[in-house]
Amino acid sequence: MMAFVLTMGAHGQTDSIDHSQFVVAYDFVTNTTDKNGNAATDSVQLAVIVGSRSAKCMEFNRAMIEDFGEWDNQDYQFGEWHARKYNLPVIYLGYPEGEVSAFDKITPNRYFVSEPLPDFDWLLAEDTLSIGGYLCHKAVGRYGGRTWTAWYAEDVSAPYGPWKLRGLPGMILRAEDADGIFHFDFAELMRKSAKMNYMSRDGYPPMQRDRFIAHRNKLFCSKQYVHNPRYYIPDGAYEHMNIIEMWPGGPEPAAEDKLSVVAIDMVIPKKVNVYQPLELE
Repeated sequence: MMAFVLTMGAHGQTDSIDHSQFVVAYDFVTNTTDKNGNAATDSVQLAVIVGSRSAKCMEFNRAMIEDFGEWDNQDYQFGEWHARKYNLPVIYLGYPEGEVSAFDKITPNRYFVSEPLPDFDWLLAEDTLSIGGYLCHKAVGRYGGRTWTAWYAEDVSAPYGPWKLRGLPGMILRAEDADGIFHFDFAELMRKSAKMNYMSRDGYPPMQRDRFIAHRNKLFCSKQYVHNPRYYIPDGAYEHMNIIEMWPGGPEPAAEDKLSVVAIDMVIPKKVNVYQPLELE
């Protein structure tokens, strides 16, 4: 099979809702195990696009390609390809006003999940830390069944952070959960200006947040998932899909490292580590 790279394309975006002021990139690391119980990590880079009224969190390379027009950058193309196996959502904080809206997926289905902007009930501490040249202050809060320690920079005036982390008097540049499973680490801040578009909800049926979290965790936390990531997909479900096994150029990898492309922004990996849910409840 010929190797090729499939760029995302602007996927169902609607009119502009805001204008970006800057972008903060994060290294998102999950500590987990492989199917044999050996220590393993999953790592992907996120971008938080910050506007004047809202923020948008998504996979970094996809953001550079789709939102900032870096279509010809091969590094972004390959980075986006490698990140596909995580099937990351696109999350908007503050749009619609007062809400978090997530365009999420549990392959092969898509879901639109919204909720009020979460209150982490942050406890501010006196500890400080220098991150990327910014003086950061410590805060501890709780959301989704996990306790988070965050470090925020008041000099970066925005109440946002990676994923759904928010609500502090400055941009969150680092965060980790109390169990040491998840780490969001500041990579860089870029001044980039572009329209912030809101994705079309066509093809994303709504699902209540609690129901979505329970459904996803039930499927992915199953012991079957790490041995066969498509165990829960019924026979015949692929009949209407265009399944393409692909890899991003270079020597052909082992079969388990290939991806099956279900749609332009959705894949089924053949090899995964044990799933660690960001939200327990």
